[in-house]
Amino acid sequence: MKKMNLSLLLLLLLSSSAWALSDETPLESIASALDSGNALVMARAHAALDRLDDGAISGLREVLDQPLSIHSRSILAAKLGTILSATLANLDAAVYEFAAARNRARPQSEDSAAVGGEARAERESARRKVEAIEQQLIAAGLHLGSALIHHQDLKGVRSSLVQSVHQRLQRSLHSQMKKRWTSWSDPQQIRPADLRWISALLDPMGESSGTDAVAHRAALLAIRQLESLDHEQILDARRWLLVLGEHGQRALEEWVKQPQSSTIPPASRREWAIRNRLRVPARLDTESTLSLAGWDQFEVSERLEAMIRLRSAYGERSTPTLDHLARRDPHPAVRRRAAELLSLLGDPRGARILLAQRQVSDQKFEQASRDAVLRAASTLRDSGELEEALSLLEDLALRLTADAEVHEALGIVSLRLRDLDRAILELRRAISLEPTNSTTRYNLACALALAGQIEPALTALESAVVAGYSDSQHTRQDRDLESLRGLEQFEVLLERMSQR
Repeated sequence: MKKMNLSLLLLLLLSSSAWALSDETPLESIASALDSGNALVMARAHAALDRLDDGAISGLREVLDQPLSIHSRSILAAKLGTILSATLANLDAAVYEFAAARNRARPQSEDSAAVGGEARAERESARRKVEAIEQQLIAAGLHLGSALIHHQDLKGVRSSLVQSVHQRLQRSLHSQMKKRWTSWSDPQQIRPADLRWISALLDPMGESSGTDAVAHRAALLAIRQLESLDHEQILDARRWLLVLGEHGQRALEEWVKQPQSSTIPPASRREWAIRNRLRVPARLDTESTLSLAGWDQFEVSERLEAMIRLRSAYGERSTPTLDHLARRDPHPAVRRRAAELLSLLGDPRGARILLAQRQVSDQKFEQASRDAVLRAASTLRDSGELEEALSLLEDLALRLTADAEVHEALGIVSLRLRDLDRAILELRRAISLEPTNSTTRYNLACALALAGQIEPALTALESAVVAGYSDSQHTRQDRDLESLRGLEQFEVLLERMSQR
């Protein structure tokens, strides 16, 4: 008999009923398999977990409330966190869709009743979608708290409407917690598994001695997981300590100062303490070779280099660290550059910091900062976060009163918000500052057409063509120019564009 090919043998083993874990496998069985000493069984368990989606939120919550090993609990908690993070991103997107639908439902003219009816139906559909996703998230129970903190750390809260929805979720979580724990009389009586989830809902350090005691015990348990040297437990502990905020940071710093209290090398303890303070996401620990243990001794140039390397390597995943540095680093150069990098990633937190740091002066507002704010506003606009984009641009316009690009950006956002008077005013201001910009003239034609000013709209469109605008296909399909279709002058202008 010939020797069986090793890969074929593995394939047969993986496909056999003895090793298989299907999509219908109970989560309890998957949890048990994660603790198996058999590598094939564990691999199948991980594969089954990878296939789970938001339909498994309630099931994962129920399993995590049962007795489990710390190892399997860490893996299942990470999976639930991944699902909840994706669902929170879906919630934010649905809120932005609702905001856009709400804007479209606003009356535009006296004769737009039919269109308004369609827009109102769209708004109600968007509202129901938001509520449905909220209910999905609430099904996670207290486990949602940690995911919510990590999500806000990564994304920030970009609009007041998203903030209000997040606050509604947080109120629900606090209500659930208070029903279960009416006081913190004895932190030792709280199960470690429960401590993991209520950590995200505790009061800030110093506000309550009872809360501080609970948080301290939670932090010590998280540090014990760091000392386990188990990869999954370490990742879970890092996420846990980030959620604990100042409570977790204080416990880490005490751990670093006690060289005889742990078998973990001092350099590793310093590394974790610095990464926690700088809000470096836990997952990056295994992907980054950049050591931050000596951060406090770094020169400004070294800090700038490390920060830029993090941003270049990890993009949006570096935003929690950039946000922390932009607000709290003692060096102005580091704060400014972090805010610029944050804004260039489209995160409005950086733009707000840049605006707050500057005086109302063209000379004092650096070009890099101006470009970063414009980039953040553009990202917000294109993702439908129009009111937040408008707020950033209005702040920028106060500092750069004669910047054509800023006024054009204000005009475009106002146009999408259907604030047509403001759009026309801002676009005309931009044209007066930069008369040769054909795109600005085209956008002015759109605003005028929507406002029912047919002759001025045709004049603006013609001036755009004269200035070089030539996208006839887009112009022919642009719904903003609906009121011009069929007019002879409009067709002539389309023909002129197509001939270029």
